[in-house]
Amino acid sequence: MKMDIKSGDPRDHLKSILDDYKLTPHTFGLISGLDEKEVLDFANYETDLAHLPHEKVGHMVSMIGLLSDGMTLVTSDERVKAITEILNQQFQVSFETLALYAKLEEKEINAFMSDCDSLTYEKRYQLAVVVMFLFKLFSDNNQKS
Repeated sequence: MKMDIKSGDPRDHLKSILDDYKLTPHTFGLISGLDEKEVLDFANYETDLAHLPHEKVGHMVSMIGLLSDGMTLVTSDERVKAITEILNQQFQVSFETLALYAKLEEKEINAFMSDCDSLTYEKRYQLAVVVMFLFKLFSDNNQKS
């Protein structure tokens, strides 16, 4: 895998996402709103997407950042902690609720939030599955309101 991207150009990062992580242009198009040809043209420096609204370009560049550096610079535990905090702060889901769904003790959730290594891998997995499912459920339904 060639992950040595020095220029910082989003097209280089997109090329890496497509080539190194095997995300297809079609799949990237589904999250960016571009068709496959536009994705490939952008990745291959054949367009700069100046014809698109700034909001759409900004969203696409954000997705590129999250799928490249965002995936490698954050550990799985940090990601679960961050999403747990969002559930707790934005959606008011208590640690008690998360513990009940994950079949853990509330004190274990509190301990995890301070020190990820306080939970076994099995318990981290239980928590991660619950947190990811609830986040998806709450996020999807929050957008419909």
